[in-house]
Amino acid sequence: MDFESNPYSLDSKGAQAQQKPASQQKAAQPAAQPEPITAAEQFALLTQKSASALDAAAASSQAQSAYRRQKERTQIAGNITTRGISSVNALGTPLGRYQKIVADSIGSRWYTYVEQKRDLINIGTLRLGFVIERSGRVKSLKVTENSSNEAFASVCVQSVLEAHLPPIPEDVAQSLPPEGLEVEGLGFIIFPNG
Repeated sequence: MDFESNPYSLDSKGAQAQQKPASQQKAAQPAAQPEPITAAEQFALLTQKSASALDAAAASSQAQSAYRRQKERTQIAGNITTRGISSVNALGTPLGRYQKIVADSIGSRWYTYVEQKRDLINIGTLRLGFVIERSGRVKSLKVTENSSNEAFASVCVQSVLEAHLPPIPEDVAQSLPPEGLEVEGLGFIIFPNG
């Protein structure tokens, strides 16, 4: 479309100066002349920067900087499970005291058997699961995990079967199911000598 030959386009000649009304022309009078500035004042004006100029200079220097403060991000992950050893090992309760007696009885036998068969045992971890009846007898003994060898497994099983476990106290037995105390994941670990 040609704007110069189009009859509907507006004619524009640029900005036109507008005349001020007579009342405004009379009000505009020359301002009073400032007093002359001394050499010391001129030097102070040359060296002194205004607050807005300082803020603008600071903002521009900060924007140009590539420096960023190190940010540390922490990620926390976890879950709650009913498997394994409880997070609160409350030995002050009747059940806690009985579980300590069981662990000490099994542990005393285990250390004896490990010393006797040290040459046959490989390093590793073993977990057992079993049930202690109200009379103190062990039943349903099974190996749930074994990263060592069969000699280590037999030492652990033998230490549980031959441990002298006392009967479950009556106050503990009331809070347990009729079949007795279920022990899941009792762990045994052999470390390398070093």
